[in-house]
Amino acid sequence: MKRTGNRIDRRSFLQLAAATSGLALWGCGPRKKEAGPTGGPGMRYRALGKTGLKVSELTFGAHGVDNAPLMRAAIDAGVTTFFTSGEYLDGREEASLGRAIRAIGIRRNDLVIVTGITMRPGMPKQRILDSIDRSLGRLGTDHIDVYGTFEVCTPSDVRDEAWFDAVEEAKRAGKVGHMALSGHCGGMQACLNAAIEDERFEVLLFKYDFVSYPDQAEILRRAAERGIGAIVFKVNAGNRAQEIKDLEAGGLSFRQATVKWALGNPDVSSVAVTITNFDRIKELTAAVGVKLSQSEADMLRRYRDEMVGQYCRFCRTCEGRCPHGVAVADVMRYAMYFKYYGREKEAMRRYRALPAGRSASACARCAGPCDAGCPFGRRTRDGLVDAHRLLDFAPV
Repeated sequence: MKRTGNRIDRRSFLQLAAATSGLALWGCGPRKKEAGPTGGPGMRYRALGKTGLKVSELTFGAHGVDNAPLMRAAIDAGVTTFFTSGEYLDGREEASLGRAIRAIGIRRNDLVIVTGITMRPGMPKQRILDSIDRSLGRLGTDHIDVYGTFEVCTPSDVRDEAWFDAVEEAKRAGKVGHMALSGHCGGMQACLNAAIEDERFEVLLFKYDFVSYPDQAEILRRAAERGIGAIVFKVNAGNRAQEIKDLEAGGLSFRQATVKWALGNPDVSSVAVTITNFDRIKELTAAVGVKLSQSEADMLRRYRDEMVGQYCRFCRTCEGRCPHGVAVADVMRYAMYFKYYGREKEAMRRYRALPAGRSASACARCAGPCDAGCPFGRRTRDGLVDAHRLLDFAPV
């Protein structure tokens, strides 16, 4: 395996091999189509755990999207599940979805809407209830199918009793159907395990890809055994296919292959994808219910091999070695939004909102002990210096 920087140890190598060992093997064959609410062409539908909801195998990830005609086109293509938040674009995403629902005239019960709030320490119960009411108003509906606590990063975030009290009250009032947890921080395995053990969460939404954290497949299995539904996102392992020459040669689509890989796991209910244009709807719906080919599996293996030392998993392992207290995982995530997801303004806003001393402003003058702390051999310091140049636009 070609590498730069530190050598990868045998344990990490075996874990990485396990992460992609199922690329051509696990449940990737064509599946029998389940009748869906709208019967869109080619779309498939799965049970969302024991919630009683059926979700389209593609979920419209609305982060950064406030385009009602685009949402309507997705519904026409059979997408019935939408993942948004009242905090995204100051609520414009939810308002756009509400307009799309009214314009197309689809029955509300034929859609599954997932939205939520980012919990902060000490957030009062009433603020959560007020947020639910505002979301209902923007969406133009009387109920939210799945309401989540977002950006969960530690097991303690899972156990916020104000959250549980508020959502249970909203459920009794018929405003919320089911409770969810969402996150993509490093150490999500501990958060997911805590949520499974808690037994109050009915849906998990989290980052899942073919490069990182092979133990997540076991977490998905345990969740499924307990009737907890799973919607996964960021399945494209950093979205850096354009950096690998001829990766998609021969008409291959990296996006399609990553969706097929994730849906090959029967414990995944749906894959949330960011849809920013009408062509993307056609591309991704064409991946549903189709077997991952050997050529596609080989493409994903090549991506894994070339990105293994470049792709930040946001695991935070290196942060303990940083003498300046840099929020390495957050900084690298914001840089990913800027470089590979087209969300430059949001990335810069998030970066500037970091607490004092947590940015990467000091990294250019540092020897980089974080490099030795990365279990995947990344050149972490170089990545942080580059991130600061991108996100702050200040001289380094």
